[in-house]
Amino acid sequence: MHKKLLLILLSVMLSGLGVAQAVELTQQQKQEMLSDVQSHTDAKRIATLALSDQSDKANFDLLRIKQPQQEVVRFLAIQAIAKSHPRYTSDLAVFVDSQRKLPSSLTLVEQGDGFRFSSPAFAYQQLAQRLMDDWDLNEQEMDFYIAVESGQLNLRAWLAENPELRVSRERLLIENVMKLSDEGMHFLANQVTTPNVVSWLPSADVMVAIAAASQNSDLYNILWKMKTNSAVRRELERLGVDGSEFSIQQLIVASSNPSLNKRSLQLLAKYAPTSQPAETFLVSKMTNRHDAEVISSSIQEYGYSSWFNQWVIEHPELFNH
Repeated sequence: MHKKLLLILLSVMLSGLGVAQAVELTQQQKQEMLSDVQSHTDAKRIATLALSDQSDKANFDLLRIKQPQQEVVRFLAIQAIAKSHPRYTSDLAVFVDSQRKLPSSLTLVEQGDGFRFSSPAFAYQQLAQRLMDDWDLNEQEMDFYIAVESGQLNLRAWLAENPELRVSRERLLIENVMKLSDEGMHFLANQVTTPNVVSWLPSADVMVAIAAASQNSDLYNILWKMKTNSAVRRELERLGVDGSEFSIQQLIVASSNPSLNKRSLQLLAKYAPTSQPAETFLVSKMTNRHDAEVISSSIQEYGYSSWFNQWVIEHPELFNH
């Protein structure tokens, strides 16, 4: 189920619970509800879903449970999540925050001589708030997560509509994009790579952050054509250290940018003996005298002199022009 629909369902729940009359429970009634085996089973399943970045499914399953047992399951699920001491992701944070905002409809009443004390029977709101505090999330981060995960964030408008907020919003995105779910990441990347994006692109810093987090080839293709800055160069160096098949392919593509060509070739030379795509590409670049000098010197600087000598024997045509 799409997160946008779930947010609508949750808003309905919020409005409905807000006007519903609280149900009073005794301590004994509370313990009886907590001892229900099915509630524990449901809570474990929902917590597992939320912890595996499936908050939409977790919310959907939770909303299907009838009241008042739904409130018990919500408490047990949040309790289970808290006990696992999870590292937060935007998907999990959105789930916890949505539970935090749901008012309790079950009240625990304690009476004695001359006093009557009432409190929420199942303190899931406090547990959820404590988790949010532990994660040190602020409202701006939560607004960003919710907007992205629900498919509602218009990236261009969000970054460009208010020049005074642009720098802080760019920083917010760069610092938190790695914590988005795959679905959220795809949603952001799509807003940059769709064919109708011709008049606007995010800054190179933002492009680097989204590209690195999403490993989206289309984003990188756009990035390597942009004006080079320190963020782009740092990303090139990161890819050079990473050395994965994906990274090597990006180094190859990046070399088409004149300002990145020399460094791309130098980084690719490191993988010439171990990567067939890197070697094949470098062979194709040896027909250019300047590129050939960069490649030859780089291979030998990496300590591959013996390999390079064998390479010369295998490709004499490259060294006789």
